[in-house]
Amino acid sequence: MRLRSLLTCAVTLALTGATLGTAPTTYAATVQALSTITADDPKDSTGPVISPSLVSEINAKSSVRSIIQLKPGQSVRDVAMDIEQASKGSRVLEAAKSPNFFVAEVDVPTLNTLKKDKRVQAVYEDQLSVPFRDGGARLISSEEAHQAGYTGTGTTIAVLDTGIDRDHPYFAGRIVDEACFSSSDASDRTVSLCPNNQPSQTGPGSADAETPQCISNGSNLCFHGSHVAGIAAGRTTTGAPPDGAAPGARILAIQVFNRADDPATCGGRAPCLRSYTSDQKLALEYVMRMVKAHNIAAVNLSLGSGGPFTEACDENARAAALKQEFDALLAQRVASVVAAGNNGFENGVSTPACISTAVTVGATDGSDALASFSNRGPLLDLLAPGQNIRSAVPDDAYANVSGTSMAAPNVAGAFALMRQAFPDYTVEQSLQRLQDTGAKISYRSGGQQVTAAQVDVARATSAESQA
Repeated sequence: MRLRSLLTCAVTLALTGATLGTAPTTYAATVQALSTITADDPKDSTGPVISPSLVSEINAKSSVRSIIQLKPGQSVRDVAMDIEQASKGSRVLEAAKSPNFFVAEVDVPTLNTLKKDKRVQAVYEDQLSVPFRDGGARLISSEEAHQAGYTGTGTTIAVLDTGIDRDHPYFAGRIVDEACFSSSDASDRTVSLCPNNQPSQTGPGSADAETPQCISNGSNLCFHGSHVAGIAAGRTTTGAPPDGAAPGARILAIQVFNRADDPATCGGRAPCLRSYTSDQKLALEYVMRMVKAHNIAAVNLSLGSGGPFTEACDENARAAALKQEFDALLAQRVASVVAAGNNGFENGVSTPACISTAVTVGATDGSDALASFSNRGPLLDLLAPGQNIRSAVPDDAYANVSGTSMAAPNVAGAFALMRQAFPDYTVEQSLQRLQDTGAKISYRSGGQQVTAAQVDVARATSAESQA
């Protein structure tokens, strides 16, 4: 979330049905706009936003797995039934999980029908994201903050990733809830990683990262989520690395990936893990329902695709697919912390890190310089260590991994500490303090020298530090 851009960003794809336009100029006014625009707003009578890339993909593939986002107050069931009548080539894949959108195979006749449907807000590809890893300790002064009493106690961090090793000693007694949103699609040769082999599951065991589908040739494909969760909230024990950023925080683990067995889907090497945007949206809706019950301070997404985006992508229906959910979480004072990506873009980030209401995180190396693999540019909000970070992996083990995936959970943990230290702070206030108290690191981006702050939670949580 760019503080400057948030004050002038377009309020798009909001849960309350805001159409593209200029947001109010204060945080309070932004939240008020998100809560007062209704389906009866005359500005909401336009047709849907259609992703240009979707049109190209349909022309190339005949039909494409797509997300149909509805305007508020509209019936998923009614629109889905009409879509199925639009063409023999259209097929609704999932219409019962969310009141806000559904997933369907869309062909040209169906798309032409959708273009005229004023009940529909946007139509875009249900694209596949990858875990952001380069292949690490944590230099954010967390030990000093922990000694001062700030460990994230009383808060929860939601981790949307590849599940979690449920009985790993690094997480003992602190996994407060689990869920799984993992779709299967024959055309992509993807299969669900939910233990029940269904597209979704909630409750204990739902995010288990040690299911048979996670195993390939004796290796666990689903190690990434445990590693990320450990950086955010691991607690040291015999043989373990030092504490994570917020060792007193609870963990809400959500599996959002599936297993893909098609080399084309995997970019050449199968099997691999991929995550549909629709599953991420369902997971974020689940987080929204759990915010009050678990005092969720941050949600971590160390995943993404595409780019480079050099400015906020809010008006790009495909890239901003999660903006509606990020906006709603922001209104509930939950930070959506997103890894910038590992493409080494000199001046741009991936999606969903490009969304204005994301807290976008780049990675630094062991020398407190920007890591060579890290995406960068004006959309970065914060930096955190991301090279050779040691954390938990399945089978009660530990490993070093690098990537912006490792930087983001350091920041998610920092927001848990900020919630404990400053319970009434908004996300923007916490972010501003983290930026003001962090060590300034300069790097080149777009031919210019740019400065960003690396998180220092000891200074951020200290009453003596001046923001």
